[in-house]
Order: sequence, then C-alpha cells, then structure tokens
Amino acid sequence: MMKIKIAIVGYGNLGRACEKLIKSRSEFELVGIFTRSSINKLDDLYNTIDVVLVCVGSSADAPVLTPKLAQKFNTVDSFDNHNEIRNYLKSLEEIAQKSKKVAIASVGWDPGLFSVARMLFNAFLPDSSVQTFWGPGVSLGHTNAIKNIEDVTDAIQFTVPQKETLKKVRLGKSVTDKSKHKRICYVVAPQKKQKKITSLIKNMPDYFLGYQTEVNFIERPEFNKKFNGVQNHGGAVIGADKTSKLELRLRTKSNPLFTASIMLAYAAANVRLQKEGRFGVFTAADIAPKYLFSDCIQVL
Repeated sequence: MMKIKIAIVGYGNLGRACEKLIKSRSEFELVGIFTRSSINKLDDLYNTIDVVLVCVGSSADAPVLTPKLAQKFNTVDSFDNHNEIRNYLKSLEEIAQKSKKVAIASVGWDPGLFSVARMLFNAFLPDSSVQTFWGPGVSLGHTNAIKNIEDVTDAIQFTVPQKETLKKVRLGKSVTDKSKHKRICYVVAPQKKQKKITSLIKNMPDYFLGYQTEVNFIERPEFNKKFNGVQNHGGAVIGADKTSKLELRLRTKSNPLFTASIMLAYAAANVRLQKEGRFGVFTAADIAPKYLFSDCIQVL
C-alpha cells in the first residue's frame, strides 16, 4: 500500500502531536517539519508531498499561512476561530479552485467533530435549542491567542462550563452563549506589563470579550510545576426537546493528540478526494464519513 506523504507546518503542541501519530501509523510517512521561517523550503518537495498539515495558531498565523500553502499544496488545518470561519473559508476558496488543490479546513474536534454533531442534532430535533459546551480543560486556541500578546512569556487558558447553565440546557431550556463558560487564564509576564496584558486579554474579540474571564499572573517556576504537560480538554453538544435528548460528550487527556488524530483522518480523506479529481475547500460538513474510513461497511 502506498503511504500518504505528510509535511507538517508549525511545531508547537499540535505539530509535535501530529509528528508522534504519523510515526506510529503505518499508512503515513513524515516527509518533513517546517516552521514559519523555513516554510519556503517546502517548494523543494513539491512533487513529494501528498498533504500539508497546517499546525499553527488561528488568531494570527493560519489566516496568512494556509492561503499561501494552498497555492501549491493540498492542506488540512484546524482553524478554530468560529466567528471568522466564514471569512477564512472564503479566503481559501478562490486559491484552492485556481490551484486545483484540496484544502480541508477547520477539522479539529470543534470546529470539526462537534460541527457535524450540531448539524445532525438540529436536523433530528428541529424544535430543540442545540448548545455546545467546552471544557473543563485547556483550550489550545485561546492559549495561543494569549501567547501572541507582546511581553507574555508563557500562558495557559482553561475553559470551564457553568454548571447551572449546563443543567438548564439538559432540560431543554435556552441560554445565552456567553453565560455558558468561565475562562481562567494563567500568564507569565513582567509585573509592570500585567495591567495592560489583563486589559488586552479581557477585550480580545472572538476569544474573551464578553465572557467571564479571570486572569492570574504566575511566576515561571510555579507555572512549570503546575502546568507542565497539562493538556486535558473536553466538551459536549446537547440537543433536547420535550420527548428526546441527544448528547455527544468528549473527554481527552491530550487535546493536541486528539486534534492531531482527527487531522490525520482528514488527511486520508484529502487523498481520496484528490483521486476522484475533486478540488476546492471542504469542511467536516462537506465530507462523507466514508472518506475517513477505509472500510465504511464494516462499521454499519
């Protein structure tokens, strides 16, 4: 069987998780790992790479790098800024159509897996209010957004569902989006910059603005002691009406590893779409499950 040749762009938590999984799975071959500064070296492997996994932050890097990569390569990314997905897809569409490449976008666990659940739940329970909860756990996207702030040395962000709001949704009651979660941030930064950083975090559109957000500053030794290796996350999609309730729940000890596993499944789907002569931008909503699994009949 021909191996799917993968290149990784970005070498943070997600990039390292993708590397680990690729090396453990016989159907994939890792061609190379590239950072933002070495991305031009991808051109030397143009005829070798089947799919590029774009493992960079959604707040600043992905909107610039993914369209650039889609000019020459088939891509898979986990862009997770929900409010900007429509614009992100639009920026990719013209490029992927022109280059005749397959760009699979926003396929982590949310957006991605949870997006499909929301579509199904809304279709099956049209009179319900389908709601999504994230956490408790570490949000990679929100953590990355804090790290991009000037003078922040390190950071981690925990998303925690509000228990009372969660109970209401399970009873079929409607709630407001920003009443569903609390966002708790731990930040390493110089003391004289902390007031400014707190303001920048709490007023960051699409990430923290309007949410109940707690910002805690912490010294490096304590940060390392408390949070080194902490990567757990989870969430739930819930739909309930007067007679029925649907719920998909996720609990993972490693947010990066689970996201990486999803991206690799869509890398395989990317190659299957290529073989059919298809190109353009695809999301989880566009790709049938049979493209993710080599023997779909087996699981029916």
